[in-house]
Amino acid sequence: MASLVKMFINRQLNKSPLKDEDQLTFLKRLYRLIKNGYALNEALDIISWDERMYDVVTEIKSYLMNGSYLDHALRKVNFHPMTVMYIYFVRMHGDLLTGLEKSMTMFEQRMYTMKRFKRVSRYPLLLSFIFIILLSVIKIYILPAYIELFQFHAMSNRTVEWTMTTINILLTFLFISLFIIVVVVSFWYIKKQKLPIEKQLQIYMYVPVFRTYLQMRTSFYFATHVSLLLKTGMSIRQIIEHLCNQTELPVVQHYAQLLLQHLEKGYYVNELFHALPFIDEQLATIFQKHHDHEALERDLATYADFIAELTEQKISKVMLYIQPITFTFVGVCIIWMYLSLLWPMFQLIDTI
Repeated sequence: MASLVKMFINRQLNKSPLKDEDQLTFLKRLYRLIKNGYALNEALDIISWDERMYDVVTEIKSYLMNGSYLDHALRKVNFHPMTVMYIYFVRMHGDLLTGLEKSMTMFEQRMYTMKRFKRVSRYPLLLSFIFIILLSVIKIYILPAYIELFQFHAMSNRTVEWTMTTINILLTFLFISLFIIVVVVSFWYIKKQKLPIEKQLQIYMYVPVFRTYLQMRTSFYFATHVSLLLKTGMSIRQIIEHLCNQTELPVVQHYAQLLLQHLEKGYYVNELFHALPFIDEQLATIFQKHHDHEALERDLATYADFIAELTEQKISKVMLYIQPITFTFVGVCIIWMYLSLLWPMFQLIDTI
């Protein structure tokens, strides 16, 4: 319990002073100002006119004046890791506008997906909560009164007892499931930082839905950043070294380290790509097919766009089933409870 409290306090202390919506506004304004010819410091001065962003922008400027890079400054004021990661790679290829545009697009897409998920899951969660309360009320107040009412009618009494047993099983299942989820999630958040990345990936392999999502996300980031850095004329080895130095994406960093070790032994990158479980086979095929950097950069950029679109479609498909499944389950249970309460009366009337 102490560890959970400490983790919650640390999260609150490390929380960004800017909401996600304000971070996106910051990125859009910075992109627009720099595109219109303003220098970075001038753009930050203009953004600080907004009272909501004054303190954060002032802090960013102080870090920049002390010699920090923009990505370091954003990390210190707790901007989202996705934004920090894109700005980090700006230092490699020197195109701040492209980095801001990519960061802005991905961050906006993430926000849109999260809002959709919250909107879709809000009513099922509320309905499930009301359903659990309804079950508890029936169990505590209504069914005991039914047992007393029908105690002299054996058939009706058996029906009520069967209903009571079924509700007990259902409530027990729901509470145990909720308890297990809370314990597992809490335990994972506490232990995750202590586990080496290899162990984490082994565990992720046993989580079906998340395993697919992580594979698509890792492949997307590899394709995106390699394609961006290829534009600067870097070699594959130099790009992988830069991927090793970033810390925002631990899985990408770990795989980059494995690739670097592989290269030092004289092997080709695509040979190891096929052996990495969280890298899409198609990405490995792209690396295997191309030796020309310009063609590789073009195909990786196209592949990244394809994966982003496919990920969005899969997430939308999952969210599409949340409400119907929940409503169907709760609806069936409510009809069953209604019939269970009426059936003993019908049995009693039938014997009169």
